[in-house]
Amino acid sequence: MSDWIPVIAGVLIIAVAVAIVRLAPHSAWGEELRRSYGVRPTGTRGVRTRRDHLRSAALAGVTAALLAATSVAAGSFTQGVPGDTRGNWIALAYMFVAFLLAAMAAVTALRALWKGAVWRVELPDTPEHRRALADALDRLLDGDLPADQRAEYLDVRYLQPQLEQIRRATLKLVRQHRAGIPEDFRAQIKQWTAGIRASARPRE
Repeated sequence: MSDWIPVIAGVLIIAVAVAIVRLAPHSAWGEELRRSYGVRPTGTRGVRTRRDHLRSAALAGVTAALLAATSVAAGSFTQGVPGDTRGNWIALAYMFVAFLLAAMAAVTALRALWKGAVWRVELPDTPEHRRALADALDRLLDGDLPADQRAEYLDVRYLQPQLEQIRRATLKLVRQHRAGIPEDFRAQIKQWTAGIRASARPRE
C-alpha cells in the first residue's frame, strides 16, 4: 500500500489544480495555474510575433530531444535489469512516459513552426480586446469604422474561438451585403457585441 501513496498524492494534487482552474479561474491560485511559463509574447498588446513562435519551436524541439534521450536511456536500463522486478517496471514506466512527452513536445514544435511560417496577429483574450472588438463591430455596422481600428481589431485573429467566430461571421455578412446589412442580421450582431461587452470584466 505504501508504494501507491505517491501515486495517489499526485492524482489528488492534479485533481485539486484542475478544480481550481475550472471553478475559480480568476482567483490568485487560478491565475497562477493558468499562467504561461514558456516563451512570453514580445509584441505590442500581448501579441506573439513570428520570432516568438520560432523561439517556442526551438524550445519545444530541445525539450523533445531531451525527453527522447531519457526514454532511450530508460529503455537501455531495462535491458540490464531482470524482468518482473520493481526496477524493471519503474524503468519501463519512465521510458513510456518520456516517449509520450517527447511526442507531445515534437507536435508542439511543429505547430509553432507552422504558426511562425503563416504568422498573423493573434490577439489574446483580455477584457480590453473584447471591448475593442465590440466597439469595432458596432462602428463597422454604422459605417464609421476608422482604417486603423479595423486593422488593429478586425483584420486579425482572436485566440478565443467564439470571438474569432463572431469576427469572421460579421465580416462575411458585411461582404455579402455591401448595400447594407438586413435588419435581422444587424440586430443579431448587436446582440453579439452586447454579449461580448457583458463578458468582459469591469475595469480595475
